[in-house]
Amino acid sequence: MGREIYRGSPDNPDNPGQTQRYHDGVRMGSFGLMLNSVLLGFTSVVLEKLCRKWGAGLVWGVSNILMALCFVAMLVITYVAKTMDYLPNGEPPTGIVIASLVVFTILGAPLAITYSIPYAMAASRVENLGLGQGLAMGILNLAIVIPQVIVSLGSGPWDQLFGGGNAPAFAVAAGASFMGGLVAILGLPRARIACIIEKARRRKPIGLSPLMIYGYAVEVEVLQPFFAVDWAYQSTRNSFG
Repeated sequence: MGREIYRGSPDNPDNPGQTQRYHDGVRMGSFGLMLNSVLLGFTSVVLEKLCRKWGAGLVWGVSNILMALCFVAMLVITYVAKTMDYLPNGEPPTGIVIASLVVFTILGAPLAITYSIPYAMAASRVENLGLGQGLAMGILNLAIVIPQVIVSLGSGPWDQLFGGGNAPAFAVAAGASFMGGLVAILGLPRARIACIIEKARRRKPIGLSPLMIYGYAVEVEVLQPFFAVDWAYQSTRNSFG
């Protein structure tokens, strides 16, 4: 906000107006982060319902794609800001500021999902496999921290290769988020099996074992229903001999 939108700079003592515009942009960016936190809190409240309805993997994937779209929007806003004529006092147009704040706010939703769903999914999968949750959390934290270190060390030189500014780093972030979203949607299970099993238990044929209930639930809700009906009928008949 301070550099790209308000066209300020903290390193120019000979131009106090530019320094003031930078600080104004930083303050407006802080206000955007406050709005971001509000949406983050609201998303955290409704997150469980979203996961029960659509599945944790799908919610996580959609949030990553939403994040990628926000990064692309930042690139567009930056480009438009560079081509627009600012006010005589150097203040950016109101529309550019509002658009930036909207993007700041929307990013609160994928941030809330990123803070919770990966850890919940890793813990649930490890528990089902009978493995150690502490080891799984440690590996997950390394998978998060290592890219952060790479970004922290490499984003500055990467931006300088293209003449400065944050646009190159945002472009890489948009691509990485989009690819991560596709992997989450296509590669992770929908995580609705618990709800599906509960539905199947309510209408299960008498005499089915828990393993049969699981298979019956998956086939009824995920695969082709007419195959599940025949399978359930055969399982019930075999149970009664």
